[in-house]
Amino acid sequence: MLLLADGFARVAQSLRLSELSVWLADGIGWLLGLVLPPAAVSRFAAAVHLPEITRSTVMTFVLLAWIFPVIFICEMVTKRDRSQYASRTFAQDLFYVFFYQGGFYVILIWSALANAFEPRLAFLKIQVLAGLPVIVHWLLYWVIVDFITYWWHRALHTFEPLWAFHSVHHAQEQMSLISSYRLHPVEQLGQNLIMVVPLLVLGVPTFRWLPLYAAMNVMEAAQHSALDWTYGRGYYLLVSPRFHALHHSTDARHYNRNFSKLFSIWDFLFGTGVYEASRPARIGVEGMPVPRTIGAQLMAPFKMLSRRARSAA
Repeated sequence: MLLLADGFARVAQSLRLSELSVWLADGIGWLLGLVLPPAAVSRFAAAVHLPEITRSTVMTFVLLAWIFPVIFICEMVTKRDRSQYASRTFAQDLFYVFFYQGGFYVILIWSALANAFEPRLAFLKIQVLAGLPVIVHWLLYWVIVDFITYWWHRALHTFEPLWAFHSVHHAQEQMSLISSYRLHPVEQLGQNLIMVVPLLVLGVPTFRWLPLYAAMNVMEAAQHSALDWTYGRGYYLLVSPRFHALHHSTDARHYNRNFSKLFSIWDFLFGTGVYEASRPARIGVEGMPVPRTIGAQLMAPFKMLSRRARSAA
C-alpha cells in the first residue's frame, strides 16, 4: 500500500497534475468572468475553495483512469454484461463520483462540519496507537472500522429513518464499479464519522490515510462490478463481488444479508451471511422504482419519511 501511495504521487508528478488543476481553475474563473464582475468571481472562488476543488477533481480523473480499465477489462474477459455503462444509471453514478471525490462534498459540507466540531472533539485525539508500526495501524484500523461499519450497515436496514436515506443506494437496478458512490449526503455524513473518528482515536497520521482510502476504493469498485468472483475459500473472509451482489438481490431469501464492507467474516459470525452458486437474477428493491433525476433521488428520502409520518398520524 505504501508503494500504491508512492506510485500515485509519482503519476501525479509526471503528468503535472498540479499545473493542470491550476489551468482548470483559471479556465473556470475566465468563464465566470464572462458574465460576472472580477470581484464577484474572486469571492466565488474563495467561497467554494476553487483551487482545492479543481485539484481534487483532476485527481479523481487519475483514480478512475486506472481503476476503470482494470475492472472493465476483467468484465470483458469473463464475458460479463457491460450494458450498464451506456445507461442513465452510470451517468448519474459519475455525478456522485465527482461530487464526493471531486472535493465538492468534502470542502462544502464535511470540512465545514469538521471545523465547527473540532474543538469539541479534541478529547478524542488520544492517539493510543501512535507509536506502533505502520502495518499495525492499518490492520487494527481496518478490523475496528469494518466491525463498526458492519453494525452501521445493519442499522441502515433496520431503522426506517436510516433506511429512507440508504434506499437511494439500493434502489438502483444496474450496478457498476462506481455505484458505491451513489449515497445520499445524509448517509455519507454518518459513514464519514465512522471512518474518520477511529483514525483520530487510534492516532493514524493523516499522511497514511491515502493508502487505506485507495485500497478501499479498489475493493468497493470490484464489489459493485458485474464480476462473479467469489475469491474461493476467501468468500468467508473477504467481501467479493458475488457476496455483495447478493446483498442487493430482489430475492426475499437474500434480504438483510451480507452487510459486511471489507471482511465478510462478520456476517458469518453474526448469522447474516449467505452463499449462492451464482449472482442474483435481479437487483434493486421491489416496489421502489429508481427516481429518474438526481434531484428526485436526493428528495426521495424526505418524501418517504413525510408519507410515513402522515400515515402514522
